[in-house]
Amino acid sequence: MVMGSGVCVRSSSHLWSRRFAKNLSPDKINLSTLKGEGQLTNLELDEEVLQSLLDLPTWLAINRVECNKAAIRIPWTKLKTHPITLTLDKVVMEMSTCDEPRPPNGPSPIATASGQSEYGFAEKVVEGMSLSINSIVIRISAKAFNASFELSQLQVYSVNTSWSISDLRFTRIQDPQRGEILTFKEISWQMIRIEADAIQSAEHEMLSAPIRLITNQSKIRVTLKRRIKDCNVVASKLILILDDLLWVLTDSQLKAMVQYAKSLSEAMEKSAQQRKSMATEDQVSSAAPSAQQVRTQQASTAAEQSASMAKLFSAYDVCETSHHLQIMHLDLHICDDIHVKDKVSNKRITGGAMQLSFSSITLDYYPFHRAGDSCEHWMHYSEATKTREGWVRNLLDEFNSNVEMLKSAVRDHQGPPPAHCSPQHGNASFSPPLPESPKTQLTSSSVVLRIADFSIYQVSTADQRRSSPKTMISCNKKSLYLPPEMPAIHVEFTEYYFPDGKDYPIPCPNLYLQLNALQLVLDPRSLVWINLFALDLRQSLEQFMEIYKLSDSQKPEEHVDIKVDGLMLKVVIPIDRGASCPADLPRSISVQTSEMVATNTRHPANCTRSHLEALLQAFEQQPFFSPCFSSFPRSSSSVPVLHPVFQRHAHEQDTKLHDIYRGLVVPTLGADALKMPAATDFWALHFAQFWVDYEGTRGGKGRPQPFVDSFPLTVWASQPAKIVQHQEKLRCGSSLSRSTSGEGVTRLQKKRLLKDYYSTEAHDATPPSSNGLHKPLSLDSLPSSASSSSPSSSKDANVHVLVHVQKHLSAQVSHRQYVFLMQLQRSIKALQQTLQQDLEKMSSKKDRMDPSQHSADHQPFTVCLGLLLKSAEVSLLLKPVPHPEGSRSPMGSELSPSESRGTLDAGEGAEKGSDGAGSGSEGAAAKGACDSPSPRLVCCSGRLMRDRSQSSFSVSYKNMKKSPSLQSLDNISIDSYLMEDGDTYSLLERGGGIMNASCTHGLYTRPPFGLIERFGYGGVSPDTVSATSQSTDDPTKDTVSVLVLKVQSVCVAMEAFGESTAVALEVGRVTPSQLGNVSLRQYLSNRTGGEVGSASAGGLHSPEVRARLESGPCAAAHSPLAERNGFLQLRLHGYRSSFLMSTLRNLAHFLEDDSAPQVLPMEISVRDTHVNLKDDGPRDNPSDSEPSPFTLHVDSLVIHRTDDGSFSIGGEFFSHLPDISTSTSVADSLPLRNSNMRVEMLVEENECLKVELSRTKMALAEAQMEKDSLLHQKV
Repeated sequence: MVMGSGVCVRSSSHLWSRRFAKNLSPDKINLSTLKGEGQLTNLELDEEVLQSLLDLPTWLAINRVECNKAAIRIPWTKLKTHPITLTLDKVVMEMSTCDEPRPPNGPSPIATASGQSEYGFAEKVVEGMSLSINSIVIRISAKAFNASFELSQLQVYSVNTSWSISDLRFTRIQDPQRGEILTFKEISWQMIRIEADAIQSAEHEMLSAPIRLITNQSKIRVTLKRRIKDCNVVASKLILILDDLLWVLTDSQLKAMVQYAKSLSEAMEKSAQQRKSMATEDQVSSAAPSAQQVRTQQASTAAEQSASMAKLFSAYDVCETSHHLQIMHLDLHICDDIHVKDKVSNKRITGGAMQLSFSSITLDYYPFHRAGDSCEHWMHYSEATKTREGWVRNLLDEFNSNVEMLKSAVRDHQGPPPAHCSPQHGNASFSPPLPESPKTQLTSSSVVLRIADFSIYQVSTADQRRSSPKTMISCNKKSLYLPPEMPAIHVEFTEYYFPDGKDYPIPCPNLYLQLNALQLVLDPRSLVWINLFALDLRQSLEQFMEIYKLSDSQKPEEHVDIKVDGLMLKVVIPIDRGASCPADLPRSISVQTSEMVATNTRHPANCTRSHLEALLQAFEQQPFFSPCFSSFPRSSSSVPVLHPVFQRHAHEQDTKLHDIYRGLVVPTLGADALKMPAATDFWALHFAQFWVDYEGTRGGKGRPQPFVDSFPLTVWASQPAKIVQHQEKLRCGSSLSRSTSGEGVTRLQKKRLLKDYYSTEAHDATPPSSNGLHKPLSLDSLPSSASSSSPSSSKDANVHVLVHVQKHLSAQVSHRQYVFLMQLQRSIKALQQTLQQDLEKMSSKKDRMDPSQHSADHQPFTVCLGLLLKSAEVSLLLKPVPHPEGSRSPMGSELSPSESRGTLDAGEGAEKGSDGAGSGSEGAAAKGACDSPSPRLVCCSGRLMRDRSQSSFSVSYKNMKKSPSLQSLDNISIDSYLMEDGDTYSLLERGGGIMNASCTHGLYTRPPFGLIERFGYGGVSPDTVSATSQSTDDPTKDTVSVLVLKVQSVCVAMEAFGESTAVALEVGRVTPSQLGNVSLRQYLSNRTGGEVGSASAGGLHSPEVRARLESGPCAAAHSPLAERNGFLQLRLHGYRSSFLMSTLRNLAHFLEDDSAPQVLPMEISVRDTHVNLKDDGPRDNPSDSEPSPFTLHVDSLVIHRTDDGSFSIGGEFFSHLPDISTSTSVADSLPLRNSNMRVEMLVEENECLKVELSRTKMALAEAQMEKDSLLHQKV
């Protein structure tokens, strides 16, 4: 046996030496056969054999390989269990890159050595060999740089399934039933040193710093699956594992890396295409045999050992070839290279550094995966990959249906046979046959990147105080209690091809991203530094490409199907707080979303074409967005917000098939037959819940304060200028007849409608049926591309954005928060100017270097944005209204907003003030047992529960003690009740401590009728619950006066032309509601998401508020200062409202800003405006009668503000209407032409009386319940 094995090993050794070595002479060989030892010196290895053995990519070639000494040791008596050991001292390898791919690699040397024989003993011995190399030096010569790799103590050895060295018999798993064998190898090294430096020449000078990287111990784990009959590798898995890495890069080194990668990108792309075209069916993924098949095979053999081996084989099976990279931790430091002369003179930030920290990075590459097959066998398979599979499956289904329609179009384009032919010959004899479907199955190449956690820190400089670095981008998984296995970032990119290289339609590549719990802090210093670095990097890359004559592909970018899923994303916008900044001012504002999806495909819910059609119908209902609307605040030169391309996309008139049926494109079955350019993409963004909070306030105790309550948001964006240009190019290049285009369009429409009607895909959110079902009978009835291109190109903006808010929007602002928002606006504007100046400075340098490019890039970038808001309310939290001590007349505060709080006379107010049983406060409820000189009966709003067993009422009685049950309820925190029951009534009943604030002042107000609703999560942000439950030491500090501005039909159009910006605003109706003094926490708890109902009986009415704000060069026509600060035009026409004088005084205090005022030139026009004013201020003598309301009627008024800040007031004519009414009733003082307004007031008063009646009934019921409780206790 030993003699036979020795012959096999000697023959294998001689075969190995002849295969791998060349120019081998006897004087270089020293062998001792009996001892099993040998030594070779000064070896020169065969380059082609090594290329095939290492399976190098074809953009890389080996030129020369030398080894100074090699030793071999053969354990003759233990060949089955111990490996042959081959030791090399020093290996030097010289390689070079190829501009064009070299010939592909040959067959594996191991398979060649076996002579394509069955996997036997000799093959086991050769594959079990272990290799040890003391030092490897690899030198690579490229077109633009030279690189070197130095590895020390490299070892290659066989391992078992646990990746540990063991008996060779346990390093293989063989399954005779499958006819395959698995072998396990591991490659490790102590250290690797990587260096790269640019090639210097006399022709050009490149300022490039050498790149250096030193890594610690690393290893590669390899699993090979071979066929037993011929030893060929069927599939392999390679895992490169790197320990913790620390890499410090200067900006010049990072520029060099980008330049080197760019110089290799073209050759690598060509090599990848060659590899895909020459892939074989054996390499394509194949699913493992099912359990039933294995059981059948096992039953046929009836061997228990074979069954256990098959089970073990399935556990470690390699279904398809894959390559993997795992990095446990990576710390990357990027810093300015201050020792090198920087090209950017006068940099704003010098010596800046940024730290990037990544944890658990995995990169997977699957080059041969069958399209549409399951990915469950992939490494790190997770819910993210599962979600991406469902999305891609929909894409492939749509692609397959489009291919069938394309075949039909090609068949129709070939036309019928000639007239003279006989019918029995058929069309096939005279028409060219359709291209055959490829024999091989569609294959995909996928790259998967996962980052478990990461932090990108803000830029730090030497002049900053030494402190712990603050994060700029981070992951909040821990704070949000998300699963630890959920990655912070998950990215999958997939391309498609046919292994046989057949020219047949293939799908577009797709990219899927999942972002989980990411937080971005917009630090101004970091943004300026990154902007400068990116501009400098771009400039250096352009110079590098010009020097080395690297071709920059001018072909249009191909469309890539993209979908981005986001979960709990957050953007924080801070401001710099100086020493003089008030402590209670917020430090930042945060914009958050619960779930987000962004895609340029139409498969995700809320991003379909029918949803776009519903959005367009909502916009078209507003005359403001009509293309014919050119009156103020729009102008005749305004860009139409609703571009025809949106309508065509909503009705699927912009696809490649539609262009084919219209005769613009010749139908073919080529690889790119169904692909579209990226310029025709339509992006849809949907936010399930979107809200804004204040952060960092002193009184907030670390909790956010609500700013804008949560609401769903939908955004659509496109590039009409490029789309129209693409259509024009198709039209000019088309010479086809359009006689049959109508029939083709009809056929396409019918197929699409059938797909829409009988689709089995269910969406969570479906649009109204009027949008999804009632489609036009003919697609030709919609605007065609010809009609869209008729206007001048100036009407086609580069980017069009449509923003739609369907739900009611609610926001609240206090004085301090208003001051903060003004400071934030100024800081954002200063940052924008800084970034623009840096961009202009870099552009001017480019123009000086290449003046010919200036004229081509001189066209300004234009953006058009349209915003439609159905209804909203903005609550202004003013300071409390002072009232005299002992005043029993809550005149102003008794009036509800629906009564306009100034529409009732003094007598009515006194009557309500004296009537204790009928007075109440729902906006600032107070307990009846207040320690006040004049306690009052206060009724809290409530509602009957559906279940009588859970029915309860909240009411406070005059001079009545609370029962023990009510006292115990007062001690319970609000947070727990908010989580148990979101009912408004329950909050007011159990939050007895909240009511003390209003009771202390004796101020009783009533909120709008809409507040008496169930408290729902949809109307407030998730942080509102925490914010409203904060306790304050002094209850008087929690009292505010609330002014609610309710608006309807808010239309906004923004146009940006280069540096000029114009914003047009139109508001259909503005209704103020003055709630008076209320408890802030109670008010935040009572806010609901109800919509603002129209006060009028119906019918269209002209907008009450129109405004236009211009800035930049376009505003210079108004005044010189307007170019920098902007110019505001405001028109208030036909406005009707009522205000208290205390509210107007509070509003003036609210708008005060201690910072240096910025003069904003403006023009305000007021016409036909009626304002009812009521003086509710404190009186010198409490016994004096209430002052009578008066009406202010402005017929025509114009207010101008010039550059020096002065105001001028004038008008075309003035009406001599009485300013003060002597009547005790506001309704009697109004002119007869305002009878409609009086009717509205009476209707609102009727509603309020109904509320009073229901409140009295609830009080009576509560009293009855309390009586029954007392009787029960006595019993």
